[in-house]
Amino acid sequence: MADDKLRAYGSVAPMKVGLLNDYSTQARTDDDTRDTLRLVFDEAVAAGLVDRPIEVVERHVIGLPNGTYQAVENAYDELVAEGCLVIYGPYVSDNAVPLAAHADRVGKVPNIILSGSEGALGEWTFALNNGSMAEEPVMLAAVMIGDGRSRIAIAHEASLIGKEYLAFAEKAYAAAGLRVVITVAIPQVEADKAAAVAELRAAEPDALVHVGFGHGLWGFTDALLAACWDPPRYTTTAFEMAHINAEWMRQLRGWIGLDSYDERNRVGQAFLDRFEARYGRRPAHSMPGLTHDVATVIARGLAAARPLTGEGVKHGIEQVKLVPSASGAPGTCLRFGRYIRQGWMGSDYLVARRVLPDGSGHVFHAAPSHHISAAVGVG
Repeated sequence: MADDKLRAYGSVAPMKVGLLNDYSTQARTDDDTRDTLRLVFDEAVAAGLVDRPIEVVERHVIGLPNGTYQAVENAYDELVAEGCLVIYGPYVSDNAVPLAAHADRVGKVPNIILSGSEGALGEWTFALNNGSMAEEPVMLAAVMIGDGRSRIAIAHEASLIGKEYLAFAEKAYAAAGLRVVITVAIPQVEADKAAAVAELRAAEPDALVHVGFGHGLWGFTDALLAACWDPPRYTTTAFEMAHINAEWMRQLRGWIGLDSYDERNRVGQAFLDRFEARYGRRPAHSMPGLTHDVATVIARGLAAARPLTGEGVKHGIEQVKLVPSASGAPGTCLRFGRYIRQGWMGSDYLVARRVLPDGSGHVFHAAPSHHISAAVGVG
């Protein structure tokens, strides 16, 4: 098999990149991720950034919250054994945190995660985090201040992610002068929300906030409608679940949340121009931009690797500096370093978007930076 690949690539072995998807949806977002990787890597080869083809080796497993962590660790080990020099994934904090410790023990291959937990960072684990438990509450506080909110009710998923979000949210909202009038735990999977909605409503908040991975949002809007209660409602980057399919969009109708897709970003729109020209479709959601940025970092890490080993790629990634990103608001950049493992530069690497009341689409709502000083108690 190895000899066949060498012949196919003209006697030069391809550089292998792993894709470790621990939240496999079999949806268009998965297809967009694969196609983005192919496009960015092909562009890197065509531009002469790298001197050999890049092959993507995929593992799709069901990790936490619905599956198991062990499936994720096994997939990581398989990708390392196949000769991958760097791995994209996992996505979910419940899996990324324990995997970072495992990666440090193995000490062979860097991975770039989308997880928002700082507990997932390590010598071998880099993050282009699709949000952050520590930062998202500050951003959301800024958005709510801009919207004139003051009394906040929080529904938090009973999970690692939900509890970490809650702890940071309580601190961030207090610093911003927002009063948390009640917190209510909800299951991290689909469940009846009627009792939780009644408890939250009784505290008479002027805004409802959900924190967690996102599955706890299922049934929330229906429970609000059944209770004839339509509060301004906000969520974390769980908002990006709306992009998975029409049913997720329906579940999130009327919600405001954080998202890395911003149609004002010219780097992102130029990339989508090229994506559309190649594939005949133009996805308007976060994953193509995020994957573009991850793939850009990987390609530059491969190009700078000396030697071409996992450790060489790790050092190559640390050399990525001030590269304009396709994600976030205009001006957002990518950068890493020897002790820098979170790669975003810019306070609006996330923006607030809103799902329309009928669930037909989503629109830009606000940029957190407009009120960030008030949210952190400065000025």
